[in-house]
Amino acid sequence: MARTRRRASVRGHGHPQIRATHAKTLEFTHDVDVTQRATCVVGVGTELDPAELGLLRGRVRFTVEAAGHQATGEATINPEHDVRDGLVLRRSRHADPGTLAVAATLTAEDLDRDLVDALTDPETAVTLTVVEVAPPAPLVLLRQVGQPVPEGRLGLLWHNADETVDLGTARKPADARTLLDRSGVIAVTLAGPLDEPSPEAASWLADAARGGARFALFTPVGVTGVLYAAGLPPTPALTLGRVDRRAVRRPEVAVALRSALAPTVLTLPTEEVDAVLEHVLAATPGRRVAVPDGEPDVGTAMSWTTAERAGAAVRRVGTPEVTIVLASAPVVDQPVDLDALVRALAGAGVSPRTLGEALAPFGLNRRRVYDALDNARSTGGPGGSTGGPGGSTGGPGRSTGGPGRSTAGTGRSAAGTGGAGAGADGDERLTESPDAGRTG
Repeated sequence: MARTRRRASVRGHGHPQIRATHAKTLEFTHDVDVTQRATCVVGVGTELDPAELGLLRGRVRFTVEAAGHQATGEATINPEHDVRDGLVLRRSRHADPGTLAVAATLTAEDLDRDLVDALTDPETAVTLTVVEVAPPAPLVLLRQVGQPVPEGRLGLLWHNADETVDLGTARKPADARTLLDRSGVIAVTLAGPLDEPSPEAASWLADAARGGARFALFTPVGVTGVLYAAGLPPTPALTLGRVDRRAVRRPEVAVALRSALAPTVLTLPTEEVDAVLEHVLAATPGRRVAVPDGEPDVGTAMSWTTAERAGAAVRRVGTPEVTIVLASAPVVDQPVDLDALVRALAGAGVSPRTLGEALAPFGLNRRRVYDALDNARSTGGPGGSTGGPGGSTGGPGRSTGGPGRSTAGTGRSAAGTGGAGAGADGDERLTESPDAGRTG
């Protein structure tokens, strides 16, 4: 069964005051009466099916038809559209809740005058037909078992999902790639909190990300959705919060970037992306970066690229701020003093619990973290403060006991990048994330 293109129809009728002269929008309204000021309206008394409209995604082709006349254009569905009695299509990318679609190639003033004349007759039936141009990218909807299904678009998508997967049972789920090939929407349930997947669940979700899936969580949990979309488990990971050209120079941020012991999530101003990435390159040359695709669609999708190319990828997203993921570095060139790293990250507001989770692969369990912080306090060193650019996220991961070492040796390798397909600009689709296979 191949993924299909969805369609929806909206019906209304004409009105004597319809002028259809607006250059930027086209509107169908539930109101039965309008004035000449409503220059964008092309149909009144609208009747629509909220479920039909709520399931549309991606680029669509729409046709306005009345009395044997028709006009056709294309637009992109607004994922934040709140399905109401009426709808608006806009030429711009302004996406308020009442806007069904943006980047429209057809607005009211583009309609043929014979069609507009027909729209002035209140007895004329007016139809808007909207059809997806192509099947949209597969979407993974993620919720915890027992969590109620929300209202709105996510709820509609969940109830109309093509496949359901329960990652909390002992039964092995169907292969993620196979489901993605035949499904537009996959409803996935986890047994526990969304930021604490089992190793098996994390592996399945990572495979879905590498297969090109988008991810939407019923309840946002920190940066968990971003990490899943990057093909990574929620833990171990460090979150630095918002990092601009000033914050990136702070010692604690520099230490976090240089250590590269775990995937690192940060939000940066688009206009300062080059200044921030310059420090990333200086700290860890060759580091990989996951950047959102910027598509106006439900959920999040990420693509991996190099730090050198990440600036251009961030600017293509087209938002004032963008959240990116830095992979753990392929190689740590010099030994890292883990005790000093613990103190620096604690000074940046990272909790001891998360430090223990993220640094567990290097022999630092939670007790070792507290010991390092106690030593810092007794000697007057840094640590324990809550200032800095942000905290950390991620549920509990596995912890390794034992004393551990003070320094991490050189040459620690991360998982390979696999067979990612390079595009014209050298960016990679998420066929394999640099930290794929890590489960905590």
